[in-house]
Amino acid sequence: MSLPGRGTLPLVSICIPTYNRAGMVGDAIGSALAQTYPALEVLVVDNASTDGTAEVVASFRDPRLRFVRNPENLGLFGNFNRCIELARGTLIHLLHSDDTIPPEFTETCVEFLIAHPETAMTFTPAVVQGGRAGPESVHRKDRIFPPPEGFRAILRERGLVSCPSVIVKREVYTEAGPFSLEYPYSSDLYQWLRISRRNAVALVGGTHVAYRQGTHTESYRLLFESPRGYADTARILARVIGELGDDRASFTPDLNTAVTRFVVDCLYALCTRRGQMRGTDPSFLAGVAREGWALLTPVSFSDRLRKAGLLVAIIASPVYSAIPGIGRLILALQGKAGVSY
Repeated sequence: MSLPGRGTLPLVSICIPTYNRAGMVGDAIGSALAQTYPALEVLVVDNASTDGTAEVVASFRDPRLRFVRNPENLGLFGNFNRCIELARGTLIHLLHSDDTIPPEFTETCVEFLIAHPETAMTFTPAVVQGGRAGPESVHRKDRIFPPPEGFRAILRERGLVSCPSVIVKREVYTEAGPFSLEYPYSSDLYQWLRISRRNAVALVGGTHVAYRQGTHTESYRLLFESPRGYADTARILARVIGELGDDRASFTPDLNTAVTRFVVDCLYALCTRRGQMRGTDPSFLAGVAREGWALLTPVSFSDRLRKAGLLVAIIASPVYSAIPGIGRLILALQGKAGVSY
């Protein structure tokens, strides 16, 4: 479907929240300003950086670009909320300051939203910057998830929604509320679950976001250097289950899939990331895994066996995770040379 006339195009706000990424934010801004879609603004919200971020932004001479500096750091998701508050568009895209989008990204997603007005939120595949992106990882088929199928899919499929690829209608943010500040690492997961439970969401397969891996990321800091990201996710899963109330039974298989994967992730981290999580008591991660385990609801004999097996693995984890070389062995079996992100 072709886009309608320029005068009727919805305004898209590409919001770039940033903190101390002067060496990267320029790439994100450049990719946003290079979009083929004409009706957009690019809003950079600096979370009280102490580096040269302001100078990098000032080097761009484009009337579509706005720069706002917070007088104090609002935290990751506090800055997300500040972006939404300042955005002028009817469609809001939160692009991370270390990631980039190809020139057709915005136009492709807006075309989809115009063709499917029932859709509240779009997201796309994600590829690693500089990596080789095969057609199976980028040019995937479009998928519309009517409510609550997107909610189920986000629970079932690891990493289905890549945060810097998401475009949301402003009224949907108004209805769902701001990003929760209770979850410093995983608040985006909670937000997508809230939105997809009551609204249609869609994977737009004809474009992608290019994300940057590295030790500078929040993901690395909260999943590799500390266990706080895991604790966040456990609390989100518990909250989502509580909010389902009497509807929980109809989502039990999806919830069990998400919780089981989470428990296994905790045990994996306990074995392979102990060297990076210096100062962390191994029993803490085991305790977080136990919190997740308690959320499982077996519905069959095999489910009960699986839950019992996970409990044994959790109880024994402080012992086997301390075996010298266990992390290297697990990584070698996966064909990995070491822990990296």
